[in-house]
Amino acid sequence: MGRVNIFRHTRAFWLFVAPCLILFSIFFLLPLLLSIGFSFTNYDGWKRADFVGVENYAVIFRDVNFFGALGRTFGYTLFSLPFKVIFPLLVALLVISPRVAVKNAARTMIYIPVLLSALVVGITINWMFSQEYGLVNFLISRIGFKPLEWALNPVLAMFVISFASNWASLGFYMIIFIGGLNIIPRELYEAASIDGANGVNAFFRITLPMLRPTMFLAILLSTINLLKEYALVQGITQGGPGLRTTYIIQYIFDKGFKQMQYGTASAISLVVMVIFGVIAYLQYRVNKGGEVL
Repeated sequence: MGRVNIFRHTRAFWLFVAPCLILFSIFFLLPLLLSIGFSFTNYDGWKRADFVGVENYAVIFRDVNFFGALGRTFGYTLFSLPFKVIFPLLVALLVISPRVAVKNAARTMIYIPVLLSALVVGITINWMFSQEYGLVNFLISRIGFKPLEWALNPVLAMFVISFASNWASLGFYMIIFIGGLNIIPRELYEAASIDGANGVNAFFRITLPMLRPTMFLAILLSTINLLKEYALVQGITQGGPGLRTTYIIQYIFDKGFKQMQYGTASAISLVVMVIFGVIAYLQYRVNKGGEVL
C-alpha cells in the first residue's frame, strides 16, 4: 500500500512539473544547444553551415565593435542601476506611509507602465523627446531655453533610454520593495522610537539592513534587465546616433539578422551569457545572497 501511495505522489509530481519542463526544454534548452552548435559553424541562416571550429570566437575577440558594444552596455547599466533601486524604494516608502492618502490608486497609476509593451514605451518616450515636435523640447523652449538634440547627442540619447527604462519598470520594483517593507516587524520601529531614534536613524539602522534580501533581488533583476535592454533602444534610438547606443543585444541582432552571420552571433551570445553569469555570481557573493546582517 505504501508503494502505491509513493507511486501516486511521484506521478502527480511529474504531471505538475511536466508542462514547465516541456516549455523550458523547447524555449531554453533546445535554443541553447542549437546556439552552441551554430557557434562552431559559419551558418548563414539558410543553406551554409560548415564547421569552422573556434574561428567565430577568435573573430569576436579581434572585433573592436564587440568590445565597444560591451563597454557601452556596462556604462549604461552602471548609469541606470542606482535609479532602478533608489526611486522604487522611495516610492514604496511613500505609498505605504500612513500620511499618504489614496494609496491603492497611487500604486495602480505607478504600476500601469509595467503593463505596456517595451516597444510602445520606447515609441512614446521618443515622441516626448522628439527634437522638433516633442513635449519636452516644447516646454524647454517655452521657458526661454534652446531645444536639445536628444537623439543626436550620445549622452542625451542614453539618458532618454535610461529615463524610459526606469519609468517603465518603476511600478514593478515598487511592488517588490513594498513586499519587503511589509514583512519588517513593526516592533523594531516601536523599540527604536522608545530609544529616541528618529525616522532617518530608523531608516538606515532598521529598514535598509532588513531590506537586504529584497535589495539583492532588485539589484540582480535590474542588472540583468539593463544588460539585455533591446526593445526600448529600438523604439527610441535604434542604436544611434551612429553606434553610440548600440548595446550588446543590438550588436548580436545586427550580426545575426542583418549581416546573416548566425554562427558569429551565436558565439557572441554564448560569450555574453558567460559574462552575465559571472556578473550575477559576483553580485551574489558580494551581497552574500541578500543575507540579513
